[in-house]
Amino acid sequence: MFGTLLYLTGCTIKNRVKRRLQRLREPRYLIGLIVGLLYLWFALFRNAGNRRAAGAAVRGAAPIAAIAGPFQFVGSLLLLATAAAAWLWPGVGHAVTFSRAEVQFLFTAPVTRRQLVHYEVLRSQLGILFGSAIATLFLRGGAPGRGWTLLAGLWVLLLVVRLHLMGVRLRRTSLAQHGASGLARQWLPLAVIVAAVGTLAAAVIGDWGRLTSLAGAGEVFRELQRLGGTGAAGAVLWPFRALARLPLAASTAEFGRALPVPLLLLALNYAWVLRSDAAFEEASAEHAEKRATHRGAPRAAVKGAAPTPFTLATDGPPETAILWKNLILIGRFASLRTLVRLLPIVIVFGIIVSTGGGRGVAAVAAAICLPLAAFAILMGSQMARNDLRQDLGNLALLKTWPVRGAELIRGEVLAPTAVVTAATWALLLASAVLGSGLRAGGAGWSLFMAHRYSYLAAVAILAPALVLSQTIVQNALAVLFPAWVSASGPRSRGIEAMGQRLLMMAVLFLTLVVAVLPGALVAAVLAGVVYWLTGTVPVVLPALVAAAVIVGECWLAAEGLGRVLERTDVSAVEPQE
Repeated sequence: MFGTLLYLTGCTIKNRVKRRLQRLREPRYLIGLIVGLLYLWFALFRNAGNRRAAGAAVRGAAPIAAIAGPFQFVGSLLLLATAAAAWLWPGVGHAVTFSRAEVQFLFTAPVTRRQLVHYEVLRSQLGILFGSAIATLFLRGGAPGRGWTLLAGLWVLLLVVRLHLMGVRLRRTSLAQHGASGLARQWLPLAVIVAAVGTLAAAVIGDWGRLTSLAGAGEVFRELQRLGGTGAAGAVLWPFRALARLPLAASTAEFGRALPVPLLLLALNYAWVLRSDAAFEEASAEHAEKRATHRGAPRAAVKGAAPTPFTLATDGPPETAILWKNLILIGRFASLRTLVRLLPIVIVFGIIVSTGGGRGVAAVAAAICLPLAAFAILMGSQMARNDLRQDLGNLALLKTWPVRGAELIRGEVLAPTAVVTAATWALLLASAVLGSGLRAGGAGWSLFMAHRYSYLAAVAILAPALVLSQTIVQNALAVLFPAWVSASGPRSRGIEAMGQRLLMMAVLFLTLVVAVLPGALVAAVLAGVVYWLTGTVPVVLPALVAAAVIVGECWLAAEGLGRVLERTDVSAVEPQE
């Protein structure tokens, strides 16, 4: 039977590759493949034959040894968090997933439940190996001779995580099937997870006095790393640290010394999965049928009643109604009420920590918030898709609304802009409250710290305009090139899909520069005039002027896109089922 399952897996891989090759006849996939291959060549292989790059590869073991400790600590915390979330979070997905064809042929065949689990584990190896290979190429680039340790280590680590998550889902399925008896068997792993998290929290609380006495973020991190390697906290993190250590092995001998514990964890999780008595067939069949029936449904469909963000009036601008509709899509994950509840907690925590001597801890939090705010401004519009990209498949219905195309565009872009802006403002506020303990060298950084409230206020003013401009560009691509936008169903994968996203990201940043340039020029002229009159360099007023110019550009762009949308042929867009 194992040979049959192996043959089935091989045929699946062959057909998937064949389908990928066939779709290269479409220009968008061919262009995406070319861009993806060029990116991989420039990023990884362009200097492979260069002697200088080869010499750097030979010397690459020393940096790995230098970062191994911090990476092991951070990796062990992430693995513990993954395990804790899998056990404690209410929904962890389906234990074993099959397609409709696999359900019809395998579930009616003389195949045991254990053999189905074997097949699920076997076919998951392709994705794990591919992901490990891509990570190895990026992390080891010019050192292919040593890359096999990273590849093998990542494969073992991801396989252990995959088996453990599958075991957790099968265990919870068993709980639902056995009722009270299943709950009686479930309390032990939950107690272990709670005890592990409690042990780490107790270690941090016990060392809180020393942590709050440290001045820099680096010192706080080193102290936390020391706590995670000693005492009860070290014992809790030991298996996770052993897993994280394996891919970081700098030599074959070190890899061999680090291998036994991950292999033991792999064997234990494998045996645990095979011994599960959960009957997953019915749930898997129902999931396969639902996935096949609703393949074209929106990715973020709301089931049942969702909380409304605000009360919608009976009359008013149509943009408000579209904003109200799109905010409902994310109402189960985030809302204005949630933000209002979190802001006082952040402010009170920052005041207590900053005034209570815990400048080191506050500096760590502030140092994390600043890059997160920058990431939200630059990349948030690509992640928040509750706009025309989500509704593009329903274009035939949208065209029946008594709404101008420009009004529809403006209403669609408001929701993601509001969500990303709210997240950015929260991060900037946290950085302003917690940032008194930040310390770094350089005249530029000293100038920023001396006037950080003004600079953060300027960024807060510019953030909505920058996010709005990028969201406009994202929706412009959906209007002008609807075939390139994944409006429904699962998103495309592969090198050609990566090339498409890289190309669209390049277009996004190019248009961002073009959109910001006029506002920056006007703001620079205003700042020069104020400096000539007063001798001071303002930042808040120019930021306000630049933001107004960018918003005006977005308004004009929405008017132009609205006219294009009104002339768009509905048949050019694939409808949602």
